[in-house]
Amino acid sequence: MKKIQIIFLFSLCLIGNVTCTRQKETAYLPHGGEKIVVGALLPLSGTGYSSGIGMECSLSLAQHDITAYLAASGINEELVLEIADTKTDTAEALKQLKLFYEKGIRMIIGPYSSAELSHIKNFADTYGMLIVSPSSVAVSLGIPNDNIFRFVSSDVIQGRAMSKMLTEDKIRAIVPFIRDDVWGNDLAAATGADFSKTGGITHPSVKFEPGTTDFSSSLNSLDTAVAWELAHHNPNEVAVYMLSFAEGTKIMNEAKHYENLNNVYWYGGSAFAQNGSMPEDTVASLFAYTHGLPCPVFGLDDAAKYKWQPLRDRIGSQIGRIPDAYAFTAYDALWVLVKSSLSAGNNPSMAHFKNIFIHEADGYFGASGNTQLDTNGDRSIGNYDFWAVKKDSVTFAWKRVARYNSLYGTITRIIE
Repeated sequence: MKKIQIIFLFSLCLIGNVTCTRQKETAYLPHGGEKIVVGALLPLSGTGYSSGIGMECSLSLAQHDITAYLAASGINEELVLEIADTKTDTAEALKQLKLFYEKGIRMIIGPYSSAELSHIKNFADTYGMLIVSPSSVAVSLGIPNDNIFRFVSSDVIQGRAMSKMLTEDKIRAIVPFIRDDVWGNDLAAATGADFSKTGGITHPSVKFEPGTTDFSSSLNSLDTAVAWELAHHNPNEVAVYMLSFAEGTKIMNEAKHYENLNNVYWYGGSAFAQNGSMPEDTVASLFAYTHGLPCPVFGLDDAAKYKWQPLRDRIGSQIGRIPDAYAFTAYDALWVLVKSSLSAGNNPSMAHFKNIFIHEADGYFGASGNTQLDTNGDRSIGNYDFWAVKKDSVTFAWKRVARYNSLYGTITRIIE
């Protein structure tokens, strides 16, 4: 049986004692046989690196687990995996997607960022490639009937979660400091729209270009914007709302040099929550610790703890830290793709395969919980966990500090 070919970016794990050290990439050569070929576009370098390493490891573990499942079930199918590094770059993501297409591959896990996803969307829709992103959340990419599926909910919910926390913290004015890409602009707009319903004020965003390494100019502009808000509110009512990828660590490191930025609270976004670079920089961590910086990210379902906790421990033992939620959504995405391939029969059309995939996702309960999709192909259910940098007697580390329940619109503070 020749299944629909699905590419997947991975690091091959050793069967048995699985490790997540990336092995040499192997080329997929189309040939006869019973294979399910799965691939992903992951940010194994660049500003998405921290999440990429966690997703790479979880997908490797998923490949190991699925291989065992196929064997135990007597299913004569081989799961084949490939890897491609997008470098957290839009042009590179499209380049790698085209290489996949040239090999006859049509199913992709990834890419990581909404900017990358936006950049490859037209090609995927035009040439019949099914895309399953474990992490893209931009509101504007929630489009019905396209070839894009996302295993996280859109930033409409994250905006509500942040607005709720800001309101409870009695913040009256925020100054967004954002990546000037589709994710940063969409999320700032979503949060600002909800925040305004509570009487909150959103200052015009101060933006920086993706790839920026020198933040002195943009931080000067941010300091000026915060000074304006401080002239109209007391310091406890003003906050910086930082929407960054890994560059947030450098921003935190440099922000201490600016008087006004030192004088207000900071809040962050999902792409920086649990970033692995942060605890390694004690100066940046100290600034984050003393200025709050709670960052919301898609939260794992407590009802699925019996699934995600063992997986979290397996991943953590390999990468040396708790992975972010995208490691778990990537793990589930691979399972749903494989189950869809097994259910789809020989050489299904893209339309038929999409229907099978939606059906499988709607009925799947995995490490990240229920993967049911909405009419846009995005995850329909999503709570958010807030993570912040905390200090113990020895070091800094990310700790979960609150949970937003999207069903009830409530925040529960957590002391761990």
